[in-house]
Amino acid sequence: MLNYLIYLIKNKLNSNQHRIGVFNGFFIFCAGASRELLEKCPSFEITKYVCVGLTVFFTAILATISSFFAFSLIFDEILLVVIFSLFWGAIIFNLDRYIVSSMRHSEKKWQEVFKVIPRLLIAVLIAVIVSKPLEIQIFKSEIQSYLLLQNAQKVTNVDLKYKSRFSELNYKKTKIDSQYTAMLMLREKYYEDFKCECDGTCGTKKVGRGIECISKKNKYEEFLRELSFEKIRRDSTLVNIVKQESVLKSKLEQETQVIKASISFGLIDQIRALNKIDKLSSMFIIFIFVMIETSPIFTKLLSSRGPYDNLVMEYERAFETNYLKALDNFDLERQKNRKLNEISSRLELKTKESEIQSNIKQEAYDRYEKIRAELERKTLEN
Repeated sequence: MLNYLIYLIKNKLNSNQHRIGVFNGFFIFCAGASRELLEKCPSFEITKYVCVGLTVFFTAILATISSFFAFSLIFDEILLVVIFSLFWGAIIFNLDRYIVSSMRHSEKKWQEVFKVIPRLLIAVLIAVIVSKPLEIQIFKSEIQSYLLLQNAQKVTNVDLKYKSRFSELNYKKTKIDSQYTAMLMLREKYYEDFKCECDGTCGTKKVGRGIECISKKNKYEEFLRELSFEKIRRDSTLVNIVKQESVLKSKLEQETQVIKASISFGLIDQIRALNKIDKLSSMFIIFIFVMIETSPIFTKLLSSRGPYDNLVMEYERAFETNYLKALDNFDLERQKNRKLNEISSRLELKTKESEIQSNIKQEAYDRYEKIRAELERKTLEN
């Protein structure tokens, strides 16, 4: 099979090449495959990579839609939501495209599985991130009901907390009022005893201010003084209780307003609520997205080596061979230049030696001529 593919490449059998249209070409680009190489492959190989590209493309579309729902919870400006959604969709698209395009078939299957594990983990993480905003949109009404119920429960808990305090104050008021009412009834009794004793209708039955009449009168007046002090104490206590009730009412209103103001439907709050509402449905949706996200990986992992893979390997080998040849040629050229430089240096050195020797001979000849001329001059003088 490999020899046949090499034969196809060397002889450029254009008659067997398949023209790929714009539509299929776009999805082949999404799959991270080479359009030029796929044109030399059978049609079923083109279909396989078009399907892989479709999965990558629609995963990016789902990521864009999901991020639109997520960013709409963060930003109020629709333009920012659209921009960030498209940006996030582009990130997911490039990650998926890289994961799919970087997978290569190895000689041993366990090597492929080992290499695919990091890519699989990234794909699962992407699936979880993409699925959450869509889950929030699907369970939107349930999440809002849950959050409202939670805040209502907080308000109820605050009411119960202050209700016990109000009950304590009401108990104190009732106790003080009952004590004061009992003293009023006792005052009436003391007054009746004093009046009937002095009228002679009870007690000693002596009319006039006798000893017993004066004693009961003094007792009655003493009790009136006690009752007066008790009334002052009662009124002061009631005023304090009313003040405490006013303070408690103010605190209750403040805490209730704070709880109502803290009612939030933010992204994090909704994710927390989603995890508590229906974990089974949430896991099911995540599982669907994991299957969609990992389907291109499993497709390439489970499929056997096809014509496109062989062509890629052949072109990689050809590129590596050409690269190594270029390196060898570069080394040979560098060695050649080094040798030429050495030869040039040697020639230059010899040239300089010749020049030096010539200069030395010239200097020696000049000295000889000078000495000879000097000797001739002295001979003529003698």
